[in-house]
Amino acid sequence: MRFSVYHLLIAANPDDPTVNIGAKSLSGEGYRGHVFWDTEIMMLPFFLFTQPAAARALLGYRYHTLDGARRVARDGGNAGARYPWESADTGLEECPIATPDGQNRFYTRDEELHVTADVAYAIGRYREVTGDAAHLLDEGAEILFDTARFWLDRCEDEGERLVLTRVMGPDEFHSHVDNNAFTNRMVRWHWEYAVEVYDELAADHPALLAALEGTLGISRTDRDAWADGARRIVSPNDPECGLIEQFDGYFDRTEVPVTEWDENDMPRYPAGYNHFNCEDTKLLKQPDVVQLMFQLPDDYSLATRRENFEYYEPRTLHKSSLSPSIHAIVGLQVGDPRMAERYFSRSAFVDLDDNQGNTEDGMHIASAGGTWQIAVVGFGGFLAGADGLQFTPELPTGWERLRFTVQWRGRAVAVDLGHTDSVFRLDGAGAPETITVAGEQVVLRPGETVRVPRDGSR
Repeated sequence: MRFSVYHLLIAANPDDPTVNIGAKSLSGEGYRGHVFWDTEIMMLPFFLFTQPAAARALLGYRYHTLDGARRVARDGGNAGARYPWESADTGLEECPIATPDGQNRFYTRDEELHVTADVAYAIGRYREVTGDAAHLLDEGAEILFDTARFWLDRCEDEGERLVLTRVMGPDEFHSHVDNNAFTNRMVRWHWEYAVEVYDELAADHPALLAALEGTLGISRTDRDAWADGARRIVSPNDPECGLIEQFDGYFDRTEVPVTEWDENDMPRYPAGYNHFNCEDTKLLKQPDVVQLMFQLPDDYSLATRRENFEYYEPRTLHKSSLSPSIHAIVGLQVGDPRMAERYFSRSAFVDLDDNQGNTEDGMHIASAGGTWQIAVVGFGGFLAGADGLQFTPELPTGWERLRFTVQWRGRAVAVDLGHTDSVFRLDGAGAPETITVAGEQVVLRPGETVRVPRDGSR
């Protein structure tokens, strides 16, 4: 844990919003220092809850490279702005076209579009966690609106519905797919949030909205088109939708069981398969639908999340270091802790044991962020959102206690979780904060320590 946190801390610069964290941090030259969605999804939560100034600087990089994202959209024949799969100083697409030997094509640069919605998601999370509305006014709204325009142009109108064809989801084993559930649902989220922000600016900051409309060439007509798009895009919206098909036709792919694990307890490719020939199978490189359950846990019922976790987990090969942490967290959230410690070890020791086999290129900094999230979000049962802070701890039997501190809207909450009790302290001036602990509401007053027994009595 300290190894992970150390590398996260040294990799972010709260004073420079023109830089970001490369996929190998400051530890190696793998991926040539390029920036992926890893920042927004795997690393940003750590900074949001421990170093908010660094979190804002990381988002500032996306504003700094917004013109590059506009060019990426134009180069693809689309309006608005689309963030590249691999980004560097200019914000243009840096992903190679093919492997060094020229034998295999990288379609991530053309089809893994969800990074654009992930940036929007990160902007929303920053506002929600920090309460910093100024970021939206200064940078966030412009990003949200211009990227929302891209999605509207990229989707295809089929009358009753909007579809998103020829994309690649987070899984990455399957290219040229239509209506990837994760991507489409995140596009819907993106549009809904853009509408919410537009309406907020119209009510509270009309002059700023007018200036943005002039700069971007948009109007209320665009806002209404985003709202309509959110209603019509094909996506799993029903909380009780049950098993979600990862993309159109996924259930028709060939079932290839995973039967072998290596000395680091990582799944092996089934005989005859590798990264580039799993297209026709149900094998996954990393979570896709399960990733959706992780990012939008409040939008799906416990039964839906559990059913999808139980279906997709056995088919996932974890050939990305991002994968174990997401499975650990979602498994704990749906009441399936059997594999959580196993996944925690895979994530925490990815570089200490070199269990992906490529640590020589640099450490997996996204996995460091994921390791922190397993401890805090997974075993700590920590969630933060519209309903405030929630804790439903599920500590491994071999752990005595888990202690951490989270920043929440300008104040700090010190957390000390055990098997028989939980202890909390709110630091910072202001009104009391009501949190939820194992379903029970607990009032924290600044400067006071509150102990909550696991049986609920205090």
